[in-house]
Amino acid sequence: MQSARNTSGLDDLRGKTIDRADSSLTLLVIRFDDGSGLLLEAVGDATDPEISWAVKPAHLLPEAKDAVCAVDWGWIAGAKIEQVSGSKGSVRFQLDPAGPLTVSALVWQGAPFLAFQPFKQPR
Repeated sequence: MQSARNTSGLDDLRGKTIDRADSSLTLLVIRFDDGSGLLLEAVGDATDPEISWAVKPAHLLPEAKDAVCAVDWGWIAGAKIEQVSGSKGSVRFQLDPAGPLTVSALVWQGAPFLAFQPFKQPR
C-alpha cells in the first residue's frame, strides 16, 4: 500500500469507469469495469490519520460492506474518473458525470476512519 502523499500511481486511474464501490468505516473499495480495482484505507493514529491506497485486480480486493456505516455508492457506478489528486489525508476524484468526491482520513474515538463528501448523490 502507498500513502496518498504519493499520487503518481493514482494518475493511472484517469479514464477508468467505475463498476461498483463498497465502503466500511476504514475502507473504500472501487471496482472498475476493466477488472482492476482501488483500495483506499484509513491508517495511522489519532494524531496522524492518513489514507493509504493500492491498485490491484478486483478479485483480490476485500468486500468492504459494513452495516454500521453503509453507504449506497450506486450513484458513482458508471462514472469515469476524469481527475484524481491526493494528499496525506485525502483523495479527491472528479467523476463524469457524478461530479467531485473527496475521501478524507479523520479521527473518531481515537482511531482513523474514512469520511466521504458527498456521501450520497448531490441534488
